[in-house]
Amino acid sequence: MIDLDPSCLRAFLAVADEGGFTRAAQLLNRTQSAVSMQVRRLEELLGTTLIADRKKATLTSAGERILEHARRIVSLNDEVLGRAKGADIAGRVRIGTPDDYIAFFLPPVLRRLSTTHPQVEIEVRCALSADLIQAVDKGHIDFALVTRLPGLDSGVTIRREPLVWVGNDAVAQKRPLPLALFSVGCPFREVALAALRRADMPWRIAYESLSTASLLAAVSEGLALAAITPLSLQPGMKVLAPRGGLPELPGVEIALYGPRGVVSPATQAVKASVMEALADKRSEAVAA
Repeated sequence: MIDLDPSCLRAFLAVADEGGFTRAAQLLNRTQSAVSMQVRRLEELLGTTLIADRKKATLTSAGERILEHARRIVSLNDEVLGRAKGADIAGRVRIGTPDDYIAFFLPPVLRRLSTTHPQVEIEVRCALSADLIQAVDKGHIDFALVTRLPGLDSGVTIRREPLVWVGNDAVAQKRPLPLALFSVGCPFREVALAALRRADMPWRIAYESLSTASLLAAVSEGLALAAITPLSLQPGMKVLAPRGGLPELPGVEIALYGPRGVVSPATQAVKASVMEALADKRSEAVAA
């Protein structure tokens, strides 16, 4: 009797759904070679070819035949795991995060929770880190993902990220240097301006917003430079190496900030999912 590996089936489904091995690897947070090996392993177990064209990820007739069966197997596998891990936990959890982190961390968190704790509801509030800390202290939200601020001793640092300049070389040569910055109170803003002052480089604020999308739109149009973490990089966006007088930026710490004491099972489950999503192999994770 041959037993199918659900992880191989999951890799096959990701390739079929995403239309390629590269996007499947991004979805599963694995390397492309690892996904390719899992699909080949599945083909060996089944004794047939499932992917006709590995560049275009087109399915063979055998791949088409097993597609929906693979979905059912993976779904049942996840349901069993979810029940075993406490899928009966329910409740509403209010979390806060700066705008620039949400696109990176929220999708994997929601995917995990939909499997392990499908009855947990999440409410997300986006704001500057300083405002989120106050919201936690006042009980308006249950916990927050924040950029660690000077003097913030509480909270657990779960990830370190470099801060980089993004834009194009032509804009980087302009003086004063046109900047797209987050609003006052954002640590990224203060770090970037402090670095420019130390380098004695003239600058001007060309665009200012609470929204990452707004700032990166100005960068993409070649109108300004921005200081962001790689988490917020968009496809085709260029990271500028510190050269030509452009000052090097220090890294930042991402922390989980919450109230002391006992929290609800639902809150604890969401916190664990957030920490797992951020303690990624691409980051320099630190022990709690």
